[in-house]
Amino acid sequence: MSSTPPPTDSPNKASPLRYSRFQGDFENGSIAAPDLAVKRRELRFSMHNKFIVVPTSLFMEKYAPPVVEKRNKKLSKILQDVPVESGKEKAMYAPINNICPDFTFVSTHSRGDPTDTSKEAPDIGLYPKDHAPSPSKRSNGRTLGAATNWTFVELCIECKTEGDPFDDKEPDFVAKNDEGKQILGQVLSYIELMFKRQHRTCIFLVLILGEMCRIIRFDRSGAVVTQAFMYKNKRGVLIEFLWRYARWDRSTRGHDPSVTLITPDSQLSKAMVARGGKDKDPKKPDDYVRQLFADSLNPGWSWWKFRVDDKKGPRYFVAGKPNFIASGVAGRGTRGFVALDEANLDGPFYYLKDAWRVSSHHIDKEGTTLRYLNKKGVHYVPTLECHGDVLEVQTTKTQDLWKELHEDGKPETTQAEKEPKLEEMGTKPEETGTKPEEAGTKPEETGANPEGTEAKPKENTCPFKKHKHYRIVVREVGQKMSKFSHSRELVYALRCCIVAHSEAYEHGVIHRDISAGNVLMYRYGGSGRWCGLLNDWELSKQTDSKTPHGRQLDRTGTWQFLSVSALDHPSKEITIEDELESFFHVLLFFAIRFLHHNCVDVGPFMFTYFDDHNTNEGKYICGTKKGSSVRDGSIILRNGSGTGSNALPEVSLTFRWPSLDSAAGLHDTAPPSHPLNYIFSTILEWIKSHYALMKSPNNSAPAQPSQSKAVDGFRARAVQDELEFFDGNQANPTGQSTQSQDEVRKHHEDMAKNLQSHGPILGLLRTVLTSPEHLWPGDEKTEDQLPEEGYKPKADPKAASADLRKGGSMRGNVFSTGSSLKRRSEHIEQPATQETPSKRAKSVKRKSSRNARERS
Repeated sequence: MSSTPPPTDSPNKASPLRYSRFQGDFENGSIAAPDLAVKRRELRFSMHNKFIVVPTSLFMEKYAPPVVEKRNKKLSKILQDVPVESGKEKAMYAPINNICPDFTFVSTHSRGDPTDTSKEAPDIGLYPKDHAPSPSKRSNGRTLGAATNWTFVELCIECKTEGDPFDDKEPDFVAKNDEGKQILGQVLSYIELMFKRQHRTCIFLVLILGEMCRIIRFDRSGAVVTQAFMYKNKRGVLIEFLWRYARWDRSTRGHDPSVTLITPDSQLSKAMVARGGKDKDPKKPDDYVRQLFADSLNPGWSWWKFRVDDKKGPRYFVAGKPNFIASGVAGRGTRGFVALDEANLDGPFYYLKDAWRVSSHHIDKEGTTLRYLNKKGVHYVPTLECHGDVLEVQTTKTQDLWKELHEDGKPETTQAEKEPKLEEMGTKPEETGTKPEEAGTKPEETGANPEGTEAKPKENTCPFKKHKHYRIVVREVGQKMSKFSHSRELVYALRCCIVAHSEAYEHGVIHRDISAGNVLMYRYGGSGRWCGLLNDWELSKQTDSKTPHGRQLDRTGTWQFLSVSALDHPSKEITIEDELESFFHVLLFFAIRFLHHNCVDVGPFMFTYFDDHNTNEGKYICGTKKGSSVRDGSIILRNGSGTGSNALPEVSLTFRWPSLDSAAGLHDTAPPSHPLNYIFSTILEWIKSHYALMKSPNNSAPAQPSQSKAVDGFRARAVQDELEFFDGNQANPTGQSTQSQDEVRKHHEDMAKNLQSHGPILGLLRTVLTSPEHLWPGDEKTEDQLPEEGYKPKADPKAASADLRKGGSMRGNVFSTGSSLKRRSEHIEQPATQETPSKRAKSVKRKSSRNARERS
């Protein structure tokens, strides 16, 4: 565990901390158990360099437009006699209720939203009168205070008698004292919950700090904060802001006009419920999709009608509770929904993704990428139905203010802005709207960064990204890869995803975000066979790009599954070797959780392998366990604890058949070796050689990845119980004979070549899946060997108060092709100390069926 001060690099999706998941969903959340204090600290660090403090007059000019109805200036004095002490919130909001005629201020400090597990509760909430919560009574006659309602709260007011989360003199405007940090984490938690439960372009918050006040405006780029002002003086700035706020239309208050609330008693709501229960048949191959939609019709969540502004015209889709919600305040804010076309409620289900994409001339929309891949016939990728930016031109504004205040500051730009877009590649000019001389033109040769080197951002680059509201709808609704039935099905599905990656790469696109949440399973056609689906092409990039610098300031990818090289060099260009290594980490991630093996302590192993980190020069880099495993070519376990003479021997990770009985008749004395062992040992040898050449002083620049046009891949249909493949010239893995000491380098070169194209790994998996030499167990899957509430890491007694401990950077509940892991912002300054489990039963709650059989 690192014991260095918190890194200063800007937070991004691929950082080691992310508690963004629903309970029990580890594909898209940290291995570590969620904790409110840790979550608040993560949110705080995720907003590093995301605040701007400005004079109150400038804030009002930019974000608080005046209204026609002028207020009586006498109202400026109504707060002069309000006491500044805890528990007196009612004395504050009672006088100002009169200036917000269509709204009601409600004290909710004592009760959180009953539909939210965090139980966060702001002191005061401004609600529309017809949705204002009210106190209730228990059966014993005791009165309960009004409960927070995150779906309908318009504006939060938080009251503190001491402390201030902001310091106008600090370069990042954030106070460094503990009290200020706690307040900031609490406020950010409120904003995150409002973004999750509502459809907002921005959110305002009022922060009362004793005799002083700040007003904050949040959007997906960052936040603008007023300088602290005295809210009781005759200027009446707070009163004026609330007066205007209550008279703005919904759009000005930050509501998205392209989304409509579906009321519970409406005909549309009733039709959605009917569709969720229609044609229910668990035996049907695709019934899981209907069930996902039915499960989303949660009465504790609001249901919505979305407008998707496609080039062919607007379309409308209806959906209930999202099955994926990205965490954080700044960033893409992705939410995924199983949806129906409002014009055809009895028709097929779709997957709708709602996100705030990074708006840049050199980053394609995900729908543009998918349309291109669909046209090229790439298998195992989502099929685009429609997509488009929201027509109201909903873009973030925080970055614009920063640029106004830093006139010499420039947004990040690269040569890639001159490069052809995917929609221009391989299409006719009239299909894209480009001029004939522009279509298919090549960028100037500028040269790419050498492997492992980092691109440095330009000086005075704007730290705030411009985000634009965007929606995409695809036809496939996938299921989590963790739903696989046995190891052969898991490997088959992952091979489908590698085929998709290979074919996309052949056509000039590299995915750049291989993760457990982005590899899904879906039923292909009417065959009933589970295939793999490579999802979420939002971060993909053209392979022939000559961009000398990264397209964004942040590291690209998902922390747990990035290659060691990408983790150690955050700005390096992602290559085919990095992506194939990521597929290896994904396979390990599922196998260690659900299959039989010799790892006794799964929770600690996964935490150290996937979530761990070190720091170097103020930046997060790869953790020790993952780095040593790939560089040594072996995953070493030490099952149990002990030091010195009591230390347990180290063993290599080995996957096993579930029992001798399951291998009866297949082998005379013992069950055969599990095919996964051959897969892991072979790929690890390739990766080991790749890193050996990278650190060799005599090593020249690595060869550029090559790809045969005759790419092997699965046919997307079932042939009884056998696997069938596309015909083609399939490269075979290079032989792995033992090398003499003098030929070590030649050996590494031969091995490393297997990662420079997709052929060898596809050939390896094809052989292991189909060869009679490799026998696969049948009924072998265990229950999840991680506790549903997550692994609780031990506190480091040697860690200083500024040290780091982290979880992970995965997203929550991704069941479908539309979900985006893009989640961002996942750093933490220091975690809350968590209780150490004394027994394995507390650390790994669920027992595998293997152990159950051994006990019997």
